[in-house]
Amino acid sequence: MNFFKKNISNSVINVKRKKLAFVTGASSGIGYAFTNLLAEKGYDIIIVARDLQKLSELEENLSNKYGSKIYPLALDLSKQNCTEVIAQFLEKHNLSVDLLINNAGFGIHGGFHETNLQKELDLVQLQVNTTLSITKLLLPNMQKNKFGFILNVGSVYSFSPVPYQSVYGACKSFILSFSSSIAHENKQFGIKVCCLCPGITQTEFRARSKIQELSDKNIIEKSSGMSAREVAEQGLNSLLNGELVCIPGLTNRIFVQIATYLPSSLFSSVLTLINQVRGVNSKHS
Repeated sequence: MNFFKKNISNSVINVKRKKLAFVTGASSGIGYAFTNLLAEKGYDIIIVARDLQKLSELEENLSNKYGSKIYPLALDLSKQNCTEVIAQFLEKHNLSVDLLINNAGFGIHGGFHETNLQKELDLVQLQVNTTLSITKLLLPNMQKNKFGFILNVGSVYSFSPVPYQSVYGACKSFILSFSSSIAHENKQFGIKVCCLCPGITQTEFRARSKIQELSDKNIIEKSSGMSAREVAEQGLNSLLNGELVCIPGLTNRIFVQIATYLPSSLFSSVLTLINQVRGVNSKHS
């Protein structure tokens, strides 16, 4: 597409300027935590989410607290034209992104035969197509400048089949494979790419996917899960240190080890039982 070639490739990084980050899903959860961490580290930030009011509140808070320049962009990233809007926004403000965090996402639960097709297509658009498109938009300028960071948010479900969350799990598997591939391709350009693979995290994402209302009476859910801040801290440290994959938390690392070494059919059966306990095997979307 022409807008990929037309984006910010002609701009040159001024070494005196503050580094600029681009965070999707920035208004809540892990994205919100990333945004605060980056502001603390002195980054200017483009914050992207659907809710303009939340973005405006976040802009005011971070600007006053840290002196960062915050660029709010209210946008539904599940729409096909979203990357064109982003390209136009960057060109309009003459912005060059140094650090990209593809974080926006949501979940769908239930048997594939009964879940909502349009929501699943929106999920694929958001998690796969938009992640790919934004990365392709920003990567050429990072290559030109021989500098850049890209963090894509996957999941512990990136490593295994996920019964009753089939489309979500497949999208997260794509993100892990995609991240690993472009990490190796772009090492020669001084660009670091990391896939963050969290497990249960206490975020607004869970409320939207309707797990939280089920977990209020579920001791497993209530007693587990890292905070969004903890996940973001570990993810950002891994990215800056050049790690390819970050699995935050001991419980999550054990989960991934089991998923990796058990036969997929056996692990799928185990995961089905776990999700039955969690109450996410029935239709919610």
